Amino acid sequence: MTQERRPLPDLVPGQLRGFRQFELRHDGLYPLVHTEFGPWGSPLERAACDGADGHAAPAAACRCGLYGWYLPGSATVALGRANAVVAAQGRCILGDRGFRAAAAHIDAVALPAMVRTNPRAARRARTMLAARYPGTVVYDSTRRMLRHYPPDDVSALGIRPPRDRSRGYRAGTVALWCALVLPMYALFVLPHDAIAGTVARWWPVVLLLVVAWQAGMVWLLGRLLSLQVSNPGGHPSS
Repeated sequence: MTQERRPLPDLVPGQLRGFRQFELRHDGLYPLVHTEFGPWGSPLERAACDGADGHAAPAAACRCGLYGWYLPGSATVALGRANAVVAAQGRCILGDRGFRAAAAHIDAVALPAMVRTNPRAARRARTMLAARYPGTVVYDSTRRMLRHYPPDDVSALGIRPPRDRSRGYRAGTVALWCALVLPMYALFVLPHDAIAGTVARWWPVVLLLVVAWQAGMVWLLGRLLSLQVSNPGGHPSS
C-alpha cells in the first residue's frame, strides 16, 4: 500500500470515521479476530501489541492496531455479524482502503438480521448494548445507520479509496442464485415425462449450465470474501 511506504505512521487530527463488523455476544461486541481478548471496551477501546518489544500500537512494521474501512461496503460483507461505525482517535496508519488506529469508539451498531427478527433476542441485545456501550446508537437497519453516519471524505488526507464493488458482487450473487433456483421451482408444475425427456435430450447443455452456475457462484462469493478479509490498513489485528 502506498501509505505504508512512509517510515512513520500518519497522524490524523481529531477523529476518523471507519466501518467494520463485530461478533455480537451476550456480554459485548467482539472483534472478528483475537476474540480471546474479550469484547471492545467503552467509552474507548485502546490498541495494544502483544509483541516482545512492547512498542506502541499501531506500528508500521507490525500487525497491531484497531482497524476500520473508509467505505462501508467492504466492511459489511459477512452475514450474521453486527455492522458498526467507529471513530478512530490518536495515531493512525493509513492504507488505501482503511486504517489501523491507536484507539477507537463505537459510534453506532446495527443488529444482525437473525437478532433483529427475534423480538426477545433484540430486546436482550439492546439492553446489553445500552449498559455496556452508553452513547452508542443501536439500529435495526444497516442502511438507516449508514444514512446517519456516511463515510468521511478522506481526499484531504491524500487518499482516494478504490471503487467499492461489494454491492455489485452481492447483487450478482443474488441474481445468479435466482437464475437457477426459480426455474427449478417452476419445474414442479411441469409433467415429469416432459422434464425427463428434455433432460435426456439436452443433458450436455444442462450439465454445462450447472457447471457454469457453480463456477460463477464460487467466483462471486470468493470476491466478496476477499473484500472482507483483505487488508484495510496495513495488516489489521483487531
